[in-house]
Amino acid sequence: MEVFTTDILVIGSGLAGVVAALEAEPSGLQTLLLGKFAIGVGTNSSIANGGFTAANSRFSKEHHLRITLETGRGLNRTPLVKKMVEHGSEAMERLRSHGVELVESGIGYWVDPSEGSSELPGILLMKALVERVKNRAIRLLPGFVVFDLVVEGGEVRGAFGFSRDGKPCLIQSKAVILAAGGAGGIYRRNDNQRSILGDGYTLALRAGLSLHDLEFVQFYPVVLAEPRLSTFMIYPPYPKEVRLFNEKGEDLLDRLGICEDLNRAMMNQRDLFSLALYEASQKGDVYLDLRGVPEKAWEQYPLNFLKKSKFPFRKRPFLIAPAVHFFMGGIEIDDQGKTALPGLLAAGEVVWGIHGANRLGGNALTECAVFGILAGRSAVEYATTKREREGDGANLPPEEAVKKWERRANDYLRKRRGVFDRPWDLLRELKDLTWRYAGPVREEGSLNEGLHLLAALEKRIERVYPATLKDLFKKRDLENMALLLQLILKGSLLRQESRGAFYRKDFPDQDDLHWQKSSCYRLSHGEIEITHQPRAT
Repeated sequence: MEVFTTDILVIGSGLAGVVAALEAEPSGLQTLLLGKFAIGVGTNSSIANGGFTAANSRFSKEHHLRITLETGRGLNRTPLVKKMVEHGSEAMERLRSHGVELVESGIGYWVDPSEGSSELPGILLMKALVERVKNRAIRLLPGFVVFDLVVEGGEVRGAFGFSRDGKPCLIQSKAVILAAGGAGGIYRRNDNQRSILGDGYTLALRAGLSLHDLEFVQFYPVVLAEPRLSTFMIYPPYPKEVRLFNEKGEDLLDRLGICEDLNRAMMNQRDLFSLALYEASQKGDVYLDLRGVPEKAWEQYPLNFLKKSKFPFRKRPFLIAPAVHFFMGGIEIDDQGKTALPGLLAAGEVVWGIHGANRLGGNALTECAVFGILAGRSAVEYATTKREREGDGANLPPEEAVKKWERRANDYLRKRRGVFDRPWDLLRELKDLTWRYAGPVREEGSLNEGLHLLAALEKRIERVYPATLKDLFKKRDLENMALLLQLILKGSLLRQESRGAFYRKDFPDQDDLHWQKSSCYRLSHGEIEITHQPRAT
């Protein structure tokens, strides 16, 4: 087994992780940045639309704070929102200093594509940042899959996992930043990267931390639903000539009362819009029609991105339906990015509290930038203090600790004889189950049925013994996905109301008297415990 040592370990190479590494590196501390694939690739940041909601000359901090809290429907953690709002403009300048081209917009900033460019703004964002990372003294470890956080003596001391060639590795670190993204990929219909399967949540949970509000999953309304085509978001802004109608030809924008401003509805009424479109799609096909859009608009982003496809987007209406987009729940941090586990920081979608029950459009990237910077600074502070206490040397972990993780590696790699389900088949079944029972509309009967079916599926996952390295990684994905789905289903069953992106058909109203509180999930002796806390402050 290989053993690495570093001062600061960053898990996840999207916007939050890369910014955190860039913030930590000038301290002179050894910084290691790892990702499941190539650094910056396979992350949601790389397919983002490039919008940051943040104060500018036309948009005040007071307005940003107000609409974020309004959109969150009473479940935001106000101190975290205030921190993001207060430091938003500073974070934009930090990104510019790293080579990101940003232009001011109505309520924030956009990654500026060159004239006529059809590249996604997220690609431009991550290209600039990864180029900056490569020119710094930051060690990169692509293709590394983390299986466990190393926790000893009540603090995090690194991580254990496997490199791309299947070699088990123990990484010892003085501080760890968890920036592993969300979990949209556990659903059959999602607009996330396929690698976004909730790794960060399950790493934290198994390390003894609690998770919060995982039942709140945001759906994006306008996602391609054509057979045999990938489910990807139809990116805004939308021209005024766009039409949305059902199979009867009825104008849905008019019926939903948002024909005047589709883009605004997409920003701060995404929950209501997604629910309305989902219910319409359950009754029949829903189509988006771009045929009336002027020729000139097709030469500009985002429509020129669609021109790269062989599908005739300009010639006929096409099927759309909502898909999973973002997780509002996650790990609790303070306003400096610190978790309850000493030495562990967190940033990005893996974090809970900023978005409440429904995320305001543009706040995801702003959150990544602001709290990535803060987590990087906090990691430097923690690692520096620890180095002063323990000495400068890059001390290897004790021999008994290495042997412990060698035994763990052998357990993961152990093969058994017999005929078992293939992990790829189980993956499809689990994604289907998640979409069917933890989708936009939930109710008691289907939630209980989903838990029953999941229990049977978990037994089959236990009987998967990896024959290849890909099987090993896929089994861990299945274990993570099944654990997360169990949390979502049980949390959804307990929350007897509808709020923001969470909708219970049998409890359709928001109930502030009884349910203006957050769900708290913990693992205790392998069993899930769920409690509810008064409104977060």
